[in-house]
Amino acid sequence: MYQQLQQQLDLAQGSQQTLVQIRVLNTQGSTYRKSGARMLIDEQGKQFDLISGGCLETHLSRHAMQVFNHGKPVTLEYDFSDPDAPEWQISVGCRGRVVILLEKLCPRNNYGSLALYLQARKERQPSWLVTQLDSGCSERFSEQPNPAEGLVIEAIDPAPRLLLIGTGPDTDAIIALAQDLDFQVQVIGCQSQSMHAFQHRHPHLAHYIEAKDLDNYLTTNPVDYAVVMTHNQQLDAAYLNQTSLANLALVGLLGPAERKQRVIAQMSRPAPINLAAPIGLDLGGHGSQAVALSVMAQIQAVQHQMLATPLADKQGGIHD
Repeated sequence: MYQQLQQQLDLAQGSQQTLVQIRVLNTQGSTYRKSGARMLIDEQGKQFDLISGGCLETHLSRHAMQVFNHGKPVTLEYDFSDPDAPEWQISVGCRGRVVILLEKLCPRNNYGSLALYLQARKERQPSWLVTQLDSGCSERFSEQPNPAEGLVIEAIDPAPRLLLIGTGPDTDAIIALAQDLDFQVQVIGCQSQSMHAFQHRHPHLAHYIEAKDLDNYLTTNPVDYAVVMTHNQQLDAAYLNQTSLANLALVGLLGPAERKQRVIAQMSRPAPINLAAPIGLDLGGHGSQAVALSVMAQIQAVQHQMLATPLADKQGGIHD
């Protein structure tokens, strides 16, 4: 979502186009998207992303056209808790309650809350977005403001940060999927030939950081998760030796279980207790895209504190 929103904002700013942003303010029960979810509609009615899996989007498009005309924010509430309500029987799968805000974004208001939201997601500390319902003006604060009538206050957490240690061609698929999942991705390496080829594919994304400099690098560039994937046992061991990785929620090592033992044998200190080796969920498939899906599925599960069990085995609603 983050990448698509940023792309559409950049295009709108470049062409001075007006958008309507639809964002979820709060929910109760089972809903497809939760508080903070956003989608956009342009002046031609084209939609970018979803907030209900397709159940509400047609209805919201009609309201968006009205917001384009009068320019004032509109708050809507949908309650699907009654399974027998005739107006929702056909299209709605989730049976929760959702409150939604529609806002006009244009050059006159500097694209309002969307620009502020995307900026906040890139930073390392939480912040709060405040929108005035009467004017549509938005501001961002580093400390939580006091609630007041006519204000919408949204807490914004920084995007999760993923470090990939290794610049081989198999990093590309993980980068693409991680960014689609709203992760901020950082890439480091120290193999000259691999780095040179990577920088041709991804200019300005990778940094040359040797293992001995990793702790200093992470002091100023903190991350939440890391995947060690240099394809060199000695280098993998050298990076895993660094104490800064022990503080992360998850550290992954690419490769089979037998290789893990050979890497650990080359380390001068115990492996991190949060080491997942081999990294990834057992999903089957072959190739870099399948590996990326497996790796990011495990990281996503840790990020949301989920057990990664089949939805058919989950008690309650699938979006609870």
